[in-house]
Amino acid sequence: MEKYQDFYQREKKKLGVVTGEETDFLATHDAWRGYPRIHICQERLMGIDGRIVQGVIHHETGHALHHGAPEFYTFLFSNRLQEAGRFYGLDLPLLQQCVYLLSVAIKDQDVTLWLAKNGLGFNQLALLGYLLSDTEEEHQVWERIRESHALRKIAFAAFLKTLLPIGAMISAGFEGAQIFKDQWDEVYGWLSDGERKGLSLLARSIMNLEVETFQERLEQAAFQLITKTCL
Repeated sequence: MEKYQDFYQREKKKLGVVTGEETDFLATHDAWRGYPRIHICQERLMGIDGRIVQGVIHHETGHALHHGAPEFYTFLFSNRLQEAGRFYGLDLPLLQQCVYLLSVAIKDQDVTLWLAKNGLGFNQLALLGYLLSDTEEEHQVWERIRESHALRKIAFAAFLKTLLPIGAMISAGFEGAQIFKDQWDEVYGWLSDGERKGLSLLARSIMNLEVETFQERLEQAAFQLITKTCL
C-alpha cells in the first residue's frame, strides 16, 4: 500500500496534478500522461468479495474506454463559475476540489450506465452495496464541516459519487436498483430530509443535462450545485 501511495504522489508532483487522494479508492484510473491507465493495489482488494472485485475491474475498464483522454482530468473554470464560487465562499482551491469530486461522480454515472446497458450491471450493484456499507467516516467529517457553506458544497459533491450511479441504474430500468436508492437514503439518514431530497433533485437534473461535451456538463453541474440554495 505504501508503494502504491508513493507512486501516486510522485506522479502527481511530476505532472502538476492537484486533485484529491485517489488511493482511497479500491482501484483508480487516469489519463494524466495522455493515455488511459488503470491502477490496482492488490493489498486493497484482499478479503473483498469476488463480485465486488469484478465490479471494480469492470468499472475501471469502463473509465479507460470512455475517459481515456486528458480532457476528462483537466478542468476549466469559467469566470461565471468562479464568481459563483466566490459568492458562496469557495475560493479557487476549494472550487477545484468541489469540481474534481463532482467530475468523479459524473464519470462514475457514465460508466455505470454503460455497464448496465451491456449486461454488467449486477457487479456494479455489488460494488455500490460495498460503497454504501460504511458511511461513518463521511458522517464524522460532515459533523465537523456542516456549518461551513463552502465545505458543505464539497461534501455534497462527494456524496454524489454513489447517488449518481444509482440514478443511472434506475434510469436504465435495472432490476433491484431502486432498493439501492432506498439504502442510500437510509445510510445517509444523518443528512436532513431536505438535504437528501435536494441532492436527489440535483442528481436527476445532472443526469438530464443536454450538452455536447464533458466539460460543459461538468460546468453546468458545478454551477447548479454551488448555487442550489437548499444545499
